[in-house]
Amino acid sequence: MNVFFSGVLLVCSLLLLIFSPEKLLDSLLTGGSEGLTFSLKLFAVYAVWLSILDLWKKLGIDRFLGKILSKVTKKVFPDENDLCYDALSVNLSANMLGMGGAGTPAGIKAAENMQSKKNRIMLIVINSSSVQLIPTTIIAMRSSYGSVTDIILPSLIATFVSTFSGFLAVKFLVK
Repeated sequence: MNVFFSGVLLVCSLLLLIFSPEKLLDSLLTGGSEGLTFSLKLFAVYAVWLSILDLWKKLGIDRFLGKILSKVTKKVFPDENDLCYDALSVNLSANMLGMGGAGTPAGIKAAENMQSKKNRIMLIVINSSSVQLIPTTIIAMRSSYGSVTDIILPSLIATFVSTFSGFLAVKFLVK
């Protein structure tokens, strides 16, 4: 992967050097600075949400959400063990709150404990379809650049369409 990104950087730098050589150094310096600033903003957002998730776990809110989600998860992911369902509930609830990065460890734990290949595929499809009720990361990124953050309704519509389509595809196409 490093070779790929190094190649992309090299090709882009060569194209910039050919077509606009006076902007090469400026773009490299500002791009690096903007990348670092953006990374720090995302780090702050994830630090807050990971702390909230840890607090929820200590307060037992993840278990409460797990009980609410258990009926749905048992129908979507049949014939799995309790450890898998616990990890699934944390993963799905984190994704629903827009904290996909925070829910990734629980998703990996759920996938490791799954016995059914079809359930693993369903988990990957659901996580890839962006199950979000509150797109916190996108709201944080947009607000950090001064953009409008009223994207909740379009996000809900996109979430429903993509998740439902993925669900149907796995149900009917995966044996």
